[in-house]
Amino acid sequence: MAYFSEHPEYDESTFRERFRMSRRLFTKIVREVTDASLFFQQTNDCTRKVGISALMKCTFAIRQMAYEAVLDSLDEYLQMGATTARDALRIFCKVIMNLYGEEFLRKPTYTDMEKLYAPHDEKHGCPGMLGSIDCIDWSWSNCSRIQSSIL
Repeated sequence: MAYFSEHPEYDESTFRERFRMSRRLFTKIVREVTDASLFFQQTNDCTRKVGISALMKCTFAIRQMAYEAVLDSLDEYLQMGATTARDALRIFCKVIMNLYGEEFLRKPTYTDMEKLYAPHDEKHGCPGMLGSIDCIDWSWSNCSRIQSSIL
């Protein structure tokens, strides 16, 4: 593949832009997902041809989530049918929740929030705004950086 060969066609920054993560993290996830699920382990199909690789199945699942892609939007590029693509996404999500759910897919603790708020406040100058989508009730006069950039 253009991203994973010995001399990939695309550099690390392009990979990060397209997959929303580093290549190293991506390959770690693929390895752990493959170890945890038989679906992602490459086998021969009923005609004894080598089946779709874990790398391809994970690529499809992650790209589908990263771009909100429909099942057939990547089929020409990845040469994967809609049923396999649907199964890859569904099983990938289940495996990810089993592997990482307890550590990463939990509600943040007070300590977690403090660690997140400090750099956010320092960078943006808007205390208490972390993760806020609707800022209508925020008094913008309290946000010095935004106020000075507007003026």
